[in-house]
Amino acid sequence: MSNIVINKNNWNLIVDLNGGRIVELSYKDQKILGTFNRIDGKSGNTHVCVPNFAAEGMEKYGWLFHGPFRNIEWTNLGDGSIMAESLGLRVEQKFSFEDEKFRHQIKIKNEGKESMPINLAIHNYWDCEFGWEDLKLNEKNMSNEVKISDDVELKEINQIEITGKEMIFWKTGGFKYAKLWTGFKEENSNKTYDQKYVCIEPVWEKEGSVDLGLKMIAPKEETNSFQEIYFK
Repeated sequence: MSNIVINKNNWNLIVDLNGGRIVELSYKDQKILGTFNRIDGKSGNTHVCVPNFAAEGMEKYGWLFHGPFRNIEWTNLGDGSIMAESLGLRVEQKFSFEDEKFRHQIKIKNEGKESMPINLAIHNYWDCEFGWEDLKLNEKNMSNEVKISDDVELKEINQIEITGKEMIFWKTGGFKYAKLWTGFKEENSNKTYDQKYVCIEPVWEKEGSVDLGLKMIAPKEETNSFQEIYFK
């Protein structure tokens, strides 16, 4: 595992170049994003999903679930930036810390000769040391949405309340929705859920067909999206 470690302005960030994944993000003594052993036997941590969020494009284009970028090696460009290329796309992630805010920027450039339908999500694994049953997003309890893997609309600035944590302010740019989810195991129609994390994933468009409202990126065109995490 080849890691980048950044400590700045009370933040600590660990990024794995294998998959371009956030291994851990913490602020002072509070863990924000982490790596977790899931109930299905997999290990989960934060990664980008591009050019598809979930299953869209798999049948038509042969894309991988969540896209290929979470499983390939990224290049360290320095100054908190990493880059990877696949499917004719160049994707850059930049991690920065200003005014005690964590900013995660994602730039996608179509290096191919044809327009390409694209969806983008950030598969965030938020730490829930004391469980997510009382999780609130913008003052609304989201435990049911987590259980049914629902989508909710995002505001420009969102408030995340997790039991035992200081309130998190979460600003996004370019994302319309958030997918809420946690791992589970189902036996005899009964589900047992993971409790130590919750996925709140900003996404351009809800998962579905690549032909239904997804963004068409022209050759040499670039898009920029971001998420920002901070406290008051």
